[in-house]
Amino acid sequence: MRSEEFIASLSGVYYNEEDLKTLRASIPLGRDEGGNLVLSQKSDRQHIVRHTCVTGTRRTAFIKRLVITLSCLYNPAEANFLVLSPKMEYGELLRLESIDATVPFVRVKSDLESGVKCIRELVELHIRERGCPRLILVLDGLEDLPNCNKNADFEEYRAIFDIVARQPFVDIITGADLMKSIFSGYPGAFVGVGNCLVTTRESGKADVTYVGEDSSLSLPTRMDYPDSPEITETVTLLNAMGHNGRA
Repeated sequence: MRSEEFIASLSGVYYNEEDLKTLRASIPLGRDEGGNLVLSQKSDRQHIVRHTCVTGTRRTAFIKRLVITLSCLYNPAEANFLVLSPKMEYGELLRLESIDATVPFVRVKSDLESGVKCIRELVELHIRERGCPRLILVLDGLEDLPNCNKNADFEEYRAIFDIVARQPFVDIITGADLMKSIFSGYPGAFVGVGNCLVTTRESGKADVTYVGEDSSLSLPTRMDYPDSPEITETVTLLNAMGHNGRA
C-alpha cells in the first residue's frame, strides 16, 4: 500500500470535528483484510496512556510512517513530536514541514538523560498551563545504548513511563525487541502499560494485538500498512502540497 494512498484515505473518514476527535484518539495504523482502518485504540473507553508498541522487522520504518500519518491529523500548533532514539533515520522527519518535531541524536546515556529531563519539563508545563500542544513521544532502540538496559527489563523506558503514565495529553510510540519478554510470560512495561502491540513481519504487513486493562492479549489481527514509496518521497509530496495538518 502506498503511503500517499493511505494518507488520502483518512480524508474520507471524518466529516466533522467530532469524527476528527475520535480519529485522533485512535491512531490509525493501517487496514485490515476487510479494508477497514486498524486503530491503536480498540476500546471506546478512554485510556490514560495511549501507547502503541512496535516490534519485529523494519519497525523503525513503520514508526516513521506512523508519525507521518499523525502529522496529517494535527496542525503544527496542536501537537509536538519528540523522538528519542539512537537511530539516525529519524532525522528524515525534520524535513516534514507539517509537524513541530524535535529529533535529537541520542548517542550515549547522558543524551538520553537530557531527553528525559526535557520530557519532565514538558509535562510540568502542561500541568501548569492550559492549551499546550499534545505531546507525541517516540522512543525507539533505547535499550541498545551503551550502559543502558543492564537488567534486561527496559528500565530506561519505565523511567519515562513513570513521568507520563497519568498524563492524558501524551501519546507514546515505542520500538523495541520484545520477543523474549513476551514469550517468557513477562510483557514488561511496554505491553502492560500500552493498548496496542504491532509486530511487523514483512514489508507492508503486520500483526496487531490489543492489550486489555487486565493485561490480557487479543488474538493478532493481520493488517497492511504503508510501505511505499520511500519516506523521503512522502515527505516531499506533503511539503509540496502545503499540508496544513488535515488529510
